[in-house]
Amino acid sequence: MYLAGDISGGNARCIAMLQAFQEAIKEYSTPPEKALIRDLTTKINCYVSFLIECRSLSISMGNAIRFLKTRIAKLSSTLSESEAKATLQSDINNFISEKIILADKVIVSHAVTKIRDGDVLLTYGSSSAVEMLFVHAHDLGKQFRVVIVDSRPKLEGRLLLRRLLGKGVKCTYTHISAVSYVMHEATRVFLGASSVFANGTVYSRVGTACVAMVAHEFRIPVIVCCEAYKFHERVQLDSICSNELGDPDGIAKVHAKEDMSNLDNLAKSENLQLLNLIYDATPSEYISMIITDYGMVPPTSVPVIVREYGREHFWV
Repeated sequence: MYLAGDISGGNARCIAMLQAFQEAIKEYSTPPEKALIRDLTTKINCYVSFLIECRSLSISMGNAIRFLKTRIAKLSSTLSESEAKATLQSDINNFISEKIILADKVIVSHAVTKIRDGDVLLTYGSSSAVEMLFVHAHDLGKQFRVVIVDSRPKLEGRLLLRRLLGKGVKCTYTHISAVSYVMHEATRVFLGASSVFANGTVYSRVGTACVAMVAHEFRIPVIVCCEAYKFHERVQLDSICSNELGDPDGIAKVHAKEDMSNLDNLAKSENLQLLNLIYDATPSEYISMIITDYGMVPPTSVPVIVREYGREHFWV
């Protein structure tokens, strides 16, 4: 499902992976003359290797795997196999409910205070946290309009547009090529993130950096909504040294017309390389605020969130 693109989005991919691990732990039995902690960790490593073959892991998935391995390592040797498995399954359930589902609700409760009547809120692509924010603000009776900026090849904004219109939210839809034209209307920019690095760089769907830079030029606040489990102690300065490559045909072929190519026979040329990057890195200077389940912080405070999250989950 990862490989086919049926499961996409940072939270959805992480939840699906953890639920798959739950099933694997449920069916697991310790081989004779082997310790559960070591053998189960080896099994998890094999599962992770298979997932990587299907699609590269996101930062959030890596943090979730790290969390699970830490919990396995902390299991008491006095526990029976059934008790240990039940403990791990409970830990996974708690992680999903607290660090993803509840975290989004906390982020929405903080972010909704930044929306005022008459606002024009611009977003890019489709973020589950940002979508929840817009729906919640609409349910509270706030009067605002959403500008959805989209781009090929995924055109994720179309799905967000349909869902928001279904909820009765006023929307405007445009492509990223027109972002400088529509930006003068916006009063706030809300963006999602795949990850946030220790230097405050926001790692998100390719095109996010462009939107943030245009907003910065127009002096419009850029607010990023991101759960703390997506934060990472790594530092990244550009989008090239670490990224994920998408299907080259995605940028060559016209959406909804699989047999039509913009490049005709040029795609087969030895001198042409099709580069379909999935993510880009937005420098911290273009970000006004990051809203997390730990509260609202400037990009310079990201190392504090990383430290507190690590102290809570990883340090033994």
